[in-house]
Amino acid sequence: MRDWSPRGKKRLKLASVETIALEQLIQSTTSRETKEEMDDNLETKGNRLPDDLLFEVFLLLPAETLCKLRCVCKSLLNMINSLGFIEDHFRQSERVLITENSFHKENIRSPFPLPSDKKNELYFHFWDIHSGEGHKVCMPDTLGNIKCILAACNGLVLAKIRRDGGLVVTNPSTRNHVRVPLGTIGFVQECYAFMFSYFTGSYKVVHLFRDNSRNIRCEILNLTTRSWHAVDGPKSGEFGLITTHRSVSAIGALYWLPQIDGCNHVVSLGFHDEKFLTVPLPISSTKNDRLVEIGGSLSFITHATLNLIQVWILKNGSWLKRYSINRLYDITGFIPLCASTKEIFFQREEGYPLIHIYHFEAEEMQEINFKGTNRVGDLYMPHVKSLVSWDNPQLQ
Repeated sequence: MRDWSPRGKKRLKLASVETIALEQLIQSTTSRETKEEMDDNLETKGNRLPDDLLFEVFLLLPAETLCKLRCVCKSLLNMINSLGFIEDHFRQSERVLITENSFHKENIRSPFPLPSDKKNELYFHFWDIHSGEGHKVCMPDTLGNIKCILAACNGLVLAKIRRDGGLVVTNPSTRNHVRVPLGTIGFVQECYAFMFSYFTGSYKVVHLFRDNSRNIRCEILNLTTRSWHAVDGPKSGEFGLITTHRSVSAIGALYWLPQIDGCNHVVSLGFHDEKFLTVPLPISSTKNDRLVEIGGSLSFITHATLNLIQVWILKNGSWLKRYSINRLYDITGFIPLCASTKEIFFQREEGYPLIHIYHFEAEEMQEINFKGTNRVGDLYMPHVKSLVSWDNPQLQ
């Protein structure tokens, strides 16, 4: 079996190389060839790119294009489906934003009569963080009755089904999806979240809800068995409103800011032991402070003063102040959305369709006119357009 892992070559950055590779691929096949003949040609023709270079070039392609190329021949199917390729592609995958209403149906324009159940298609709508431009990804008809998006993690989306009840886990880029049952129902105050383990590459769905006795209960869905089991919830007084802030998955646990403001600790739920703990914060939180994941670590982004935002990183149980963002204007209304090792993305508190990007190295703040949604009250959540699946656990 061919080894589809890169061999230390420098990552290619020129987008024009994509075109060269695809042209060579097209030249090496014809419309009359069977898939077996295509495989033979890819193995024997001497004018195609070497395997290592082809691997690097295909890492530059978006996930939707790669899914189409998997159908060309077995060689490409094996490469694109290999764990090494999926992991490397994930590390440089396009980061976009979605909202809980990122899906919609559109009428299909066709000169031919269509069956009544084929007259519209479901799309997921994504928005590019750096340009503010929106684009659509078509989804299978079976997902046509989605009610809302509950969570997103590493390219996977958790959504609630409108009519049939239940939940669906899907990767919009690959169009793969699986139905899973709802957790305990009948409670108004509840939240769902993804939990991810970097050690095993596996996922769990967490459901928190407040029962009639005002106690917070927790149940966890294993995506392998697709069954729920209850675990001990957080201690009394550790949480305020469980729907206050979106949870963050990082370093093998799920984390929450348990109050709107004035938090002195975060609440964590371990992936493997499934136990709740509290972690003290370096300073008390304000209402627009958030937890985000940066480079696999948990980060606390806090508004220290009117003009100062501090970025703290949790390392080995201790908080380290990593960055300070100083501006000459009021930035207390800048709400952290997500971050990378190079930049932080902020949403405006007032609900304007604007995204602000702070670049760590240049120490500059960039404003993006965000053409995302007509509803300025929508909350954005980060999403990665990846090839990741819930059913192929691997060592990360």
